[in-house]
Amino acid sequence: MAPFTFSPIFFVVLALFYAAISVESMAVPAIFAFGDSLADVGNNNYLNVPISDKSNFPHNGIDFPGQVPTGRFSNGFNTIDFIAMNLGFKKSPPPYLSIKNVGEMLGGVSFASAGSGILQTTGNGTLDMATQVNYFEKTKHDLSTKFGETIVDVHLTKSLFYFVTANNDIFASYSATGAANTTENAQFIKNLVDEFLGHLTKLHKLGARKFAITGTGRLGCVPYLRSRNPMGGCIEALNQLSEQFNAVAEPRIKQLSCQLAGFKYSYFKSTIAMAIITAVPDKYGFKELTSACCGGGKFNGEAQCTPNATYCSNRNQHMFWDWFHPTQSLYFLTAQFQLFGAMNLVAPINLKQLVVQS
Repeated sequence: MAPFTFSPIFFVVLALFYAAISVESMAVPAIFAFGDSLADVGNNNYLNVPISDKSNFPHNGIDFPGQVPTGRFSNGFNTIDFIAMNLGFKKSPPPYLSIKNVGEMLGGVSFASAGSGILQTTGNGTLDMATQVNYFEKTKHDLSTKFGETIVDVHLTKSLFYFVTANNDIFASYSATGAANTTENAQFIKNLVDEFLGHLTKLHKLGARKFAITGTGRLGCVPYLRSRNPMGGCIEALNQLSEQFNAVAEPRIKQLSCQLAGFKYSYFKSTIAMAIITAVPDKYGFKELTSACCGGGKFNGEAQCTPNATYCSNRNQHMFWDWFHPTQSLYFLTAQFQLFGAMNLVAPINLKQLVVQS
């Protein structure tokens, strides 16, 4: 008697069935992450980029399970990790460049790349936003080929598209031109927002409907820039440029949501969140607001966190892990604000409200 065999269609249906079971209790079936080092979970491990755009070495990951330096710019998890776990996932979506089979992409993918920006001129050798969006387009094609276009289209409308970007574009512009002038700054910000909205529009055309967008923060206050200021304070001209981006981007995204059918979004106001934390740091468990935990020189901000660098033992009390990036504690708090914050922090709705909308 010949052995009983199943058709390929059976296995596709079975795979979808188990996928449906695994995500039934989740708020969203998948998370697709885009952006820079604040969301990178390992893509840059596979790229030929400067060491400053990599973090797959100690002391990074010292508080990650197994003390593994995964490529996250953190002593442990980052914001997208905490958001994913809160939404019912065991872990955050895998880095796109690590994926070996299509099935791994069903629960989402991270396209984020440290050093990258919205503009293709930002972060040479990294995955700029256009490349990340193109990779998503290929991801959709691969998923549709395996599971069927109709099923994948429905899947994507329920999925979360998470963004944290523009930080490096603003850094690069400031580094190149300094404070520039009002007219040049306004034109730069307009061009940057135009480009960003173009990427969001393309993703909407590809099926995205739920967008979580992190506004740029107080970039001039990172330890690296404090270390370059003779007075040790923030570089306020850079903070103002970041504020200008948010002031233009948020209403433009609101306008876009009125133009594109089904477009829903949550915009996280990073600068306001930081102001709240720094006003009462003890409330949130922070003792050190200016110096990095790991690095070297003034504010531990003159050198990168490398295996030879010194690092602190009270990491939970530091806002900054290295010369540019938050500690796991601040990433966690950022995730909480995005998930549950009121309208002064996330507008027009928070992430928890966004994911349950149909």
